[in-house]
Amino acid sequence: MYNLVVDAGNTSIKMFLFDKGEIAHSLKCCAVEDLLSTLESAVPVNSIGKCIVSSVSVEQENIAAVFNPFFRVRLFDSKLRFPINIRYGTPGTLGSDRVAAVVGAYVRYPKRNILVIDSGTAITYDILTAEGEYLGGNISPGLNTRFRALHNFTGKLPLLQVDDSMEGLFGTNTNEAIGLGVQNGILYEVEATVREFSRRFDDLLVVFTGGDSFFFEKRINFSNFAEPYLVAFGLNEILEFND
Repeated sequence: MYNLVVDAGNTSIKMFLFDKGEIAHSLKCCAVEDLLSTLESAVPVNSIGKCIVSSVSVEQENIAAVFNPFFRVRLFDSKLRFPINIRYGTPGTLGSDRVAAVVGAYVRYPKRNILVIDSGTAITYDILTAEGEYLGGNISPGLNTRFRALHNFTGKLPLLQVDDSMEGLFGTNTNEAIGLGVQNGILYEVEATVREFSRRFDDLLVVFTGGDSFFFEKRINFSNFAEPYLVAFGLNEILEFND
């Protein structure tokens, strides 16, 4: 029987089918009403044993209602048990994606001091100690959020996107000035953050996840890995831990 992990983000709903702790299938759809048909395009619904739902956009109960007739569904909340010790001051306001990413890092890279950098709509920095204690982190605007902000809050600046081919210290036209300003600026932020955390935490491992993870992984000169499905691994571990 598969474990089903449902991760509803700001742009899509992702589903992951786990078999013995590894991802067997990954699926994506854009609407709650498409969840069941998307799932059944990969496996029969009666092959699912249990499920966990995490959402930062859609109401979790709406997703659970789709699957409840077929298998057990657990909703993510701060009252669940976690395999790590959470030292955050307000755990009730802590995003499920941040918790799951840190748990995923704990599972994939045990007994390490880890800085998890999740780069998407926002970029989050979260620190986990080798003893399994989550201490907290920071939240900053992501790459495309910065591009949109420049376009939306100015009169004439164009809306641009990440350009992997763009390099240099400064631009010689407006598009280059925006592109290098955003991309270099966020790289400087990430590099400085990694440097400061590495001064405090010995043998620090940096793990990138999220939609822009590979943009940072190949540009940061530090011991790091890119694991795009870190949140999914974390949610599956939380599901098992609470079963």
